[in-house]
Amino acid sequence: MTMTHNSLAAPLQAGPKVWDEYLATAAPVLGAMGEQVRSLVVELDEVRRSGATVYLAGNGGSASAASHLAQDLLKGTYTGSAPLRAVALTDNLSMLTAYANDEGYDRVFVEPLSLMARPGDRLLAISCSGNSPNVVAAARHAREAGLRVLAVTACDGGAMRELADVEVNTPTHDIGMAEAMHSMVFHFVTQCLRDSAAVR
Repeated sequence: MTMTHNSLAAPLQAGPKVWDEYLATAAPVLGAMGEQVRSLVVELDEVRRSGATVYLAGNGGSASAASHLAQDLLKGTYTGSAPLRAVALTDNLSMLTAYANDEGYDRVFVEPLSLMARPGDRLLAISCSGNSPNVVAAARHAREAGLRVLAVTACDGGAMRELADVEVNTPTHDIGMAEAMHSMVFHFVTQCLRDSAAVR
């Protein structure tokens, strides 16, 4: 059967009321994170000043966020002085799948972290639930190895809350909202670090 244009459903309209409701929810959520975000900026600035490295990990949308943030921290904050060394553990597909195959998916971040991380480095773990097994395992390993753990979470923070030295928590169970807020936070953090380096 051939469908005609008239037989198609009318396009979904996201009217002003829906948009206003979204903004009304987003603004207080973002505002509640202010002090935590400042703590994250301080931690990452210390990574840069000390010549250490921040390793990033996450799954799904948070893996994409980890990759994007690593690029922003390395390239986007560099103004000609000391770089902020950032490595996304999500980015090497061959390595990730090799460890998943040989050691299990729960170990895909622990194994490279155990080989590369040095004293003074940080793990920045992104997990909306705070309970992703491979991210939690990486955080546990990092703490045992003496690394500070920076967690970016949503919901109630999950297991990551107890493992984190610094937590940035988006207080919502709406994962789409949480990921949107994380993206805004990461761009704000990048801008703060870039601007602070430019005025030194």
